[in-house]
Amino acid sequence: MNCGAVVIATGGFGGNVEYRQKVNTGVWKEVVLDDSIGCTNIKPCAQGEGMVLAENAGAELICLSDIQLHPCGTPGTGLMEDIRTSGRNRIFVNTDGKRFVNEGAERDVLCKNIFAQPDGTYWVVVNTLRYPDPDEPDANGATINNMLALGHIVTGDTVEALAGEMGVDAANLQASIDAYNAVVEGGTDEFGFVADNTADAAMTEGPWYACRKVPTVHHTMGGIRVNVESEACNADGEPIPGLYAAGECTGGIHGENRLGGNAIADCMTFGRNAGTNAAKYALA
Repeated sequence: MNCGAVVIATGGFGGNVEYRQKVNTGVWKEVVLDDSIGCTNIKPCAQGEGMVLAENAGAELICLSDIQLHPCGTPGTGLMEDIRTSGRNRIFVNTDGKRFVNEGAERDVLCKNIFAQPDGTYWVVVNTLRYPDPDEPDANGATINNMLALGHIVTGDTVEALAGEMGVDAANLQASIDAYNAVVEGGTDEFGFVADNTADAAMTEGPWYACRKVPTVHHTMGGIRVNVESEACNADGEPIPGLYAAGECTGGIHGENRLGGNAIADCMTFGRNAGTNAAKYALA
């Protein structure tokens, strides 16, 4: 490429199944990150090609085993769609209809507990508290009726009816809801959930809705080594002349487990930094 400077901003490698299995020697080493686990990013765009380009130019790739999983994956794709796991007034139950984790736990804790469940999957269960109007878009633009039309969720006017649609034991599901409600009303949860939000309320009335979920690869924290000028660097920390990088293709910015929302700050801060310094280099 005949140009004064290059900025690599091609994203991570979460969709590259072969590569992520190769470097998966960290926190998720006990999990096979194969095709059964999807990616929240659009798969063809999360292959890590930019990292390979940088490595071929002499840059070091660091922290590659730092892979973040998210509990809100859609079975088959891994995309975050439909009823989300975040928010309030929901419970997580396994295929037996039993709660198994504090719904407010950290993402990695949630995923490890999900993998320990039968078939490594679970249901997020909500009711009219979360969706009082089936035609009102939620924060992500989805409506209950759209999700139902797509066949992405199941519903029931009663807990027993919902359990039938989910294929889980109705008594177990009711017990799980009752246990959650007891915490909201001041009790202590065996899994550590604390009802400390003013929006927390007992889930008592239908309609009820459930959406099946699986863990999914969400963010890859490893990538191109950069310095404070966003210059790509070799293993000795020396800049590769004219080569810059920003965003998820870089490594070492977020540590082992990125905080939610910090990727936006990463892209804005280091994207501006890389663009500014690349322009200065090209015009020098």
